[in-house]
Amino acid sequence: MGSVSKKIVLSLVLCFVCGLFLGPAALADPGEKQMSNRQTCNRLSRQIDHFEGTVLKMAEERDDALWQESTEKHAAHLRSRRASLCPKYAEEERLLAKARAEAERVQKAMMTAAKGAAKYFSGGWY
Repeated sequence: MGSVSKKIVLSLVLCFVCGLFLGPAALADPGEKQMSNRQTCNRLSRQIDHFEGTVLKMAEERDDALWQESTEKHAAHLRSRRASLCPKYAEEERLLAKARAEAERVQKAMMTAAKGAAKYFSGGWY
């Protein structure tokens, strides 16, 4: 009696595991087409426009810093994904990354200069 119940349980587990692996493939529509590279690039571009245009403005209007930061990160992720999938955007992303690095360098230099100027003009008090 014990070995029969073990066989039933093992067969049920085997059916369940097979269903997990084969279920999605069996349910997929065989006539469903995959998106072309151009369609993927256009879709990513529309998503970037949506998040940078609409969602980011809503976050700024509501003064929600966390939402704003996560939206910017998501848009950056979409841009990097688009750059890796779409060759015409790879050069644009490379130039933007270079410009961002240059802007950060200039900002750091300006902060250093401002601190030095404040110390100089305040007579060392600041």
